[in-house]
Amino acid sequence: MTTTPEPEVSGALRRSRLFAELPDDDVADLAATSRSVSLAPGEELLTEGSPPDAMYVVTEGELEVTRDSGGTPLLLNVCGPGDLIGELGIVHGRPRSATVRARGPARVQRIAADALDRLLSHPRSARALLVATTRRLDREEGLVRQHERMAALGALAAGLLHEVNNPASAVQRGAARLRALLGGEGQAGPLHTLLGDRDAPEDPLARMDAEDAIARVLADVPGAARAAAELARHGVDPAELGRALQGLPADRRGAAVRELARAGEIRAILDEVSAGAEYLSRIVSGVRPLAYAADQSLTQVDVHAGLEQALVLLRHKVPAGVRIERDLDPDPQTVEGWAADLATVWTNLLDNALAAVGDEGVVTVRTRGTEDSVVVDVENTGPTVPPEVLDRVFDAFFTTKPVGQGTGLGLATALAVVTQRHKGRLALTSADGVTRARVELPRRR
Repeated sequence: MTTTPEPEVSGALRRSRLFAELPDDDVADLAATSRSVSLAPGEELLTEGSPPDAMYVVTEGELEVTRDSGGTPLLLNVCGPGDLIGELGIVHGRPRSATVRARGPARVQRIAADALDRLLSHPRSARALLVATTRRLDREEGLVRQHERMAALGALAAGLLHEVNNPASAVQRGAARLRALLGGEGQAGPLHTLLGDRDAPEDPLARMDAEDAIARVLADVPGAARAAAELARHGVDPAELGRALQGLPADRRGAAVRELARAGEIRAILDEVSAGAEYLSRIVSGVRPLAYAADQSLTQVDVHAGLEQALVLLRHKVPAGVRIERDLDPDPQTVEGWAADLATVWTNLLDNALAAVGDEGVVTVRTRGTEDSVVVDVENTGPTVPPEVLDRVFDAFFTTKPVGQGTGLGLATALAVVTQRHKGRLALTSADGVTRARVELPRRR
């Protein structure tokens, strides 16, 4: 950090609404006693817990304000030109409550603590200071409350996951066992071999043709006409059915067909139960990293597995007209990090993409790996995001979603996880009808 005198700073101070109403003499006095401080990208201006000795006005660049929350830096605010930093510590006479770090090259004007008295002596400047401070406190308090609520929800979810996962596993085991028992020789009668692994035709016309062909085979079988649709649904081949029936006595054919249809229906029900239990288990697997976030340590995280889990959790939000496309690197991609935190990033980015794409369009998940990093793109088609919105998307509590549908914390949280927790980069671009959130994560933190 370099600190150099800057005599001509009155103009920079005037650009801040906090000093806009001060008399010229007071502004000149502040400028004379202040110092310009240049910051390199990632350099700290203030450290949480350090004693207050000055306040700062941002003149160039952006600075992130974070607070330690259970060992994790929580992004509270992003300050830009004209914003005042550090005045609360001076007012209360307490150690700094947050860490302030430059996002990129930045410059601030350092103002000594005794200058605050002069600022408060002018009503309009004092009012501007009060408004700015109140907004900051509201934002920080809201973020901290949200973090605490999520931690409490995670603890509750951990218990619920355990209760849900046990019966889901039991259902899967029971369905598998019952299928094995029913699949034994003779369980579907003499026609049991016709229920193979063949699926019914997907095309409706082909399925109707198969049903008509089976109906013709069963035309002379008493009490079996109604079974044609059921047998066609289970993929029974008409020609094979006809040959099998020829090998049975005429008085046994009706019962054999009905038993075959019943066995096919039981198999379909078992498949449905098993698929539901498996999907439930996948949801549990997807939520588990979020629920046990506090218990996780730094480890190798499978990026592809995390993306797939997020897609499972958001499956209910995918409209019928929206297509999910995967363009994943053919090689496994892992990074050193925290699985729960990265799961939050993927869920937030995909949730935003699904909200932006509307009822029709494409959401694309793309990954590419290099020797030192993994790049993840989450893209969606739809209206181009205006530049004035792009400039604010990472601000806490900024949202374009309707009231009650968005908190404005998703992208702010994702940014904190990627840039601070994992030392990566997150950027959002929008052009030509495609909006892209790009995450670049180093393989080693």
